[in-house]
Amino acid sequence: MRLTDIPNPRDNVLFRELDDGCVLYDPGNEKVHSLNVTAARIWCLIDGSRSLGDIASEMSAAPGADGETVRRDVLRAANEFARQDLVA
Repeated sequence: MRLTDIPNPRDNVLFRELDDGCVLYDPGNEKVHSLNVTAARIWCLIDGSRSLGDIASEMSAAPGADGETVRRDVLRAANEFARQDLVA
């Protein structure tokens, strides 16, 4: 995926927020995915209206965030979501 891509979460993926991240459940293939806090935030921002670059910019606005690290994290998470067939 690229920063210009606008991923959309698959409709049937269930989300449960936890204190230290979240859990996604894909009933189609009966898989559970445990996300850390950063990946959970990225997942929550993927809504089909924002590009990955927009998501990275929003996350980079947090105090102490390093823009390049955030961009890498967003791309890494988005590519894993795509690999796991969680986004379209």
